[in-house]
Amino acid sequence: MTFHGGLGPEMRLPLPEPAVGDFLDDAPCGAAEGLFADGARRVRSLAGHSGCEVSLMIDGDDYYVRKVSASPAYNDRLVAQMEKQQCLSTLISTPAVMRRGEEAGRFWFDMEFVLGDGFLTFAPLQSVARIPDFVRHLVEPLEILSAAGRGYLDPGLFEAKLAELQRTVPASAWFGRHADSLGKVFGKLASFEWRGIPQTPCHGDLTVENMLIGNDGSIVFIDLLDGDLETVWMDAAKLVQDLESGWSMRAVLWRRETDAAARLMRMLGQYLSDEFQTQMVALHPDLARRLPGLRAIQALRVLPYVQDAATFDHVVAGIAAIEFERGAE
Repeated sequence: MTFHGGLGPEMRLPLPEPAVGDFLDDAPCGAAEGLFADGARRVRSLAGHSGCEVSLMIDGDDYYVRKVSASPAYNDRLVAQMEKQQCLSTLISTPAVMRRGEEAGRFWFDMEFVLGDGFLTFAPLQSVARIPDFVRHLVEPLEILSAAGRGYLDPGLFEAKLAELQRTVPASAWFGRHADSLGKVFGKLASFEWRGIPQTPCHGDLTVENMLIGNDGSIVFIDLLDGDLETVWMDAAKLVQDLESGWSMRAVLWRRETDAAARLMRMLGQYLSDEFQTQMVALHPDLARRLPGLRAIQALRVLPYVQDAATFDHVVAGIAAIEFERGAE
């Protein structure tokens, strides 16, 4: 892959393809569990992070994507996510919802299959001069969501989330090795100002993993998440933390930290983060001082679900890098 743009000779880097699972045969989807009496056929399994099953399906010559609840207990959450996707599709670009159903107690819905590149494929091919244009493609939908907002979020929602995290994060098996640094972060958040944060529609899990990018830089947003803290400011915080901690680029940054691909992606991530913050703060000046606390909340929310010590360490390192003093300026 080639990266152009004022860095001297072309850099050809062996970046990995996105992990999308192994090809499967044309057995009916979920046949092992006796699911999907509609005879839907699965082409391949797609990557997902919520525990839900996500598969590329085929019906005749038509491809589509099916998302299946992780368990009956998760059904209500997946219904809420589907309804959010339907609602936001009138404002921003998301895959159209086609069908819904339930088999063996698990809710599922089908959506259109959208062609596009993942960030790891798209970003290294872009010239530096095109990065601001790509960020504008990203900021414009957030502005549309902002314009649909009404009023402000109840500060008590943030206080309740912080209280929940103070219970759940220390329950992790790896909390002890970071107890001091995380305790300081919780202390800073306890005195943070949560009033005046706009209530708006939002993506809910805005990372570069959850975008499909067209050749022209246009973006289709996928894997929307339901929640109580509905504001594009939380989307902005999630994306900045994602880019600066390397979460969505962890296959490159967290396992091969000294090679050329990692250096390039780290540089691109920081450049994108800086440009995104510049454009967002120009539109929302008060976001600048709120961003450190919102970023910390977003990162802390990940820790109770982490399954290994190395990932826990990386997420905590990303939290430790947040400059709270910068937000207080």
